[in-house]
Amino acid sequence: MKEEHLTDIEHQFLSALPDGRDNAVTLLKLSRTLHIGKHQASEIVARLRNAGYLVGSSKSRPNGVYFIITEQEFWETVNTIKKSIQSQQATLDALMIHEERFTRE
Repeated sequence: MKEEHLTDIEHQFLSALPDGRDNAVTLLKLSRTLHIGKHQASEIVARLRNAGYLVGSSKSRPNGVYFIITEQEFWETVNTIKKSIQSQQATLDALMIHEERFTRE
């Protein structure tokens, strides 16, 4: 987690990120505040997490992203990510049933 390796927009993102789930802010609101696209905001979240920053996310109210400050917030975020991985894997498995129809040459 070396801050000197962060881009200017990543620094701005971190500065705009609230502490705790109760203060979560949507990616849309953050992206508008920072004058970036929602997709770019999502990519920044991924980069920050991969760099070791505790960026949490919640899909229930209040929904959005935030700095993780409690054990519960940490595990909620971990479980949300695990569920997403499982869902994506199930989708991939369903598609791969048809793999032989589209063999690569």
